[in-house]
Amino acid sequence: MKLYLDNSFLNRPFDDPSIANNKLEAGALFVVIDWVKQGKAQLVNSAVIEYENSLNPFSDRKEFVDFVVKLAVQYQKFSPRITEKAHTIANQFRLEPMDALHIASAETAKVDFFVTSDYALFRKYKGEVNVITPLSALQKYDDSH
Repeated sequence: MKLYLDNSFLNRPFDDPSIANNKLEAGALFVVIDWVKQGKAQLVNSAVIEYENSLNPFSDRKEFVDFVVKLAVQYQKFSPRITEKAHTIANQFRLEPMDALHIASAETAKVDFFVTSDYALFRKYKGEVNVITPLSALQKYDDSH
């Protein structure tokens, strides 16, 4: 199972744990990290993930995301083709430019699932990439094994 984790999910452990969904999704991230370490799933890192992470003003969050993406077996570079795809995706699905860049990177990397905690993105995007929530990722894995 090849996964692209967007920054909303990668930063979930730092969100308010008194909100049940935040706590559950943070736990889901640690399960995914365990899968990757055990060779049960593969992560894709991208120039877009790294760029967005570089904008994070919180050093502890940056370091954590850097740690997780170092587990990736594939790196998706930025390219003019990704920019073109992102522009089309942003217009078609009314996504924010950064979200469209993530989706275009995931599409180019041919991931099985794009995992996000951004529910607006999850609701709006209905394109080629299979966008799922963190808890759905756990269920997809369980269903396939």
